[in-house]
Amino acid sequence: MWSLLHADDCARAFVAAAEKPKSGVWHVVDDRPVTMSEYLGTLAKMLGARPPRHLPRWLARMVLGRYAADLLSSSFSTSNARFRADFDWRPGFPTIAEGLEEVVAAWRSEGFPPVRGVRA
Repeated sequence: MWSLLHADDCARAFVAAAEKPKSGVWHVVDDRPVTMSEYLGTLAKMLGARPPRHLPRWLARMVLGRYAADLLSSSFSTSNARFRADFDWRPGFPTIAEGLEEVVAAWRSEGFPPVRGVRA
């Protein structure tokens, strides 16, 4: 499980913390942790690409290296509950689906990914 955050939400959280300084440590993430498989699958679907393949861990280590394979298969789940309460903050993109829709729309407006069969 990974806890992710859209860059715009990160900026809004930074402003909220700067305007209301407090001491402490907070986690600023979206509302719903996801597996790496769900994240990559959602991104592939939005881009019209084939879903990513699942590799056995031993094969992933051979292909990606031990560090990358271990990192991608580790859990980084956390909560934004304390930051929400202390700074009256809510993510504008509460899940990866909303955040990725905005990112993919921006990419498409910039011509990424290129349309298959069309050369730039």
